[in-house]
Amino acid sequence: MAVDAAAPARTKSRILDWLEVLAKLVGASAVLVVALFANSLQSKLTGVSIQSQREQAESQLRASMFNSLISPIAGPQTGERPMPVDREVILTELLALNFNENFEMKPLMEDAIKRLAAENTGKSKDGEDPREALWSIARRIAERQKASIAREWSASESAKSSGILPFVSFLLPWKSSAASSREGCQVYYLNLDARTERHTEPVASGVDCQASAPFGDIVDLKSPDGNYTLRMVAVHPNWSDQTIKVSTQPFLSEQTNPKPTDTQYNFTLTWLDLPLTDNTLLSDGNRYAAYIRSFYNDFQTVSVTIMWFPKGYFTPRERPLNYNEVQQLLGRKQ
Repeated sequence: MAVDAAAPARTKSRILDWLEVLAKLVGASAVLVVALFANSLQSKLTGVSIQSQREQAESQLRASMFNSLISPIAGPQTGERPMPVDREVILTELLALNFNENFEMKPLMEDAIKRLAAENTGKSKDGEDPREALWSIARRIAERQKASIAREWSASESAKSSGILPFVSFLLPWKSSAASSREGCQVYYLNLDARTERHTEPVASGVDCQASAPFGDIVDLKSPDGNYTLRMVAVHPNWSDQTIKVSTQPFLSEQTNPKPTDTQYNFTLTWLDLPLTDNTLLSDGNRYAAYIRSFYNDFQTVSVTIMWFPKGYFTPRERPLNYNEVQQLLGRKQ
C-alpha cells in the first residue's frame, strides 16, 4: 500500500520538473526572439538613417553646386567687363544638365545663345553653327526626359494590369498593348516637309504613331485615352535660327472640330523647349508637350516629337513626389 501511495507523488514531481524545463525553454526562446527582433529593427533603422544621411548629403551637395554655378551668372558682377561668353556657355551647360528637371533653364540658355550669335557672326572653321553646342545639350536633355516619362508610363500600365508589362524602349513609338481601349499614342513623331503639297483634310497619324505633313497642314493627334484630340499646325520654319511657329488646340474628341471657346496655344518652338518645363496641362489631367527632334536645313525637313504624359502626372518641379503614390493616398483611381 505504501508503494502505491508513493507512485502519484513521483508522477506529480516529474510533471512539475517537465513544466519547469518547458518554462525555462519558453523564456529562453522569448529572449532570443526579442533579441532577433530588436536586431532586425535596429538594422532597418540604421539603413533608414544611412539613406536619410546620404540623401541629406546629396541635397547639400546639389544646393552648393547650384549656388556655385548660378552665382557667376546671376549674381553681382565684380568687374566692369561682362563674363566671357565661353565661360557662360560652360556654366549654363552644367546647370542645364544637372538641374533641368527642377528649374526653368530656358532664359539662361537663350541669353548664352544670343551672346554666341552676337560674338560669332559666322560659322566656325568646321562649318558648324556656334550655337550647336547648346542645341545639342537641349536635345540630350529632351531625350533624357522622354525616357523618364516612358518609365512612368510603364509603371502606370503595370499598375493597371495583373501581369508585368515588357520593357518599352524609349527609342520606339509608345503604343500600349495592355489597354485595349487605348485610342491614341503616348508619343507621336511628326515629320514636316517644306517641299510637299498641302492636304485638303486634316492629317492623322498611322498605326506606327508617325505622321507626315507639309508646313501649314492641319494635323490631328489623339490623346492615349481618346478623350482629347490635339489639333496642331506648324508654319514659318526659320532655317537659320532653327525655329518654327506652332499652334496647338486641344478639344474633346466627341466634337468634330474645335469650338470657338477651346483654347488655342500659339508659340515659337525652339531647341530649348523641353518636356518637363514646357508642357500644357488639360482640365481632365491629360498633359502634352512638343519639342524639336531634328532640323535638316539642306532637305528642308523638321521632325517634331509630341508626347503625352500619364494622366494625372505632375512634374518634379510642381511636386517632388511620386505621382502614383500621391494619387493612391488621395484614394483616386488611375
